[in-house]
Amino acid sequence: MKQTSILVVEDERLVARDILMQLQELGFETLGQATTGDQALEMAARERPDLLLMDIHLGSAMDGIAAAQTLRAQWGIPCIFQSAFGNAEQLAEAELTEPVGYLEKPLGEYELREVLTAAFQKR
Repeated sequence: MKQTSILVVEDERLVARDILMQLQELGFETLGQATTGDQALEMAARERPDLLLMDIHLGSAMDGIAAAQTLRAQWGIPCIFQSAFGNAEQLAEAELTEPVGYLEKPLGEYELREVLTAAFQKR
């Protein structure tokens, strides 16, 4: 059976490292970290992850919502959004990408496991 692969899209290095470690401890294959929307598109095209763990706020021209929208349209890759802060307008915009879940930062292991389990059950 193929191990489930996840691409982490996070522009904060320490946050990404923590998330990658948590994912590995939970038994998921991690494909590394993309720090920008454009890098996420490149890595996803090459690696074809089963799921994206996407920060809504990226420090680049393309935010997480736009990147997730493109990846879902091109390859049908589902997304779980994560954010330390968000407003109703952003959440409404994110909802248009049909995410399989949302997480608030900082990510706790229990919440991460529950959202990932639910996401893969939906698929």
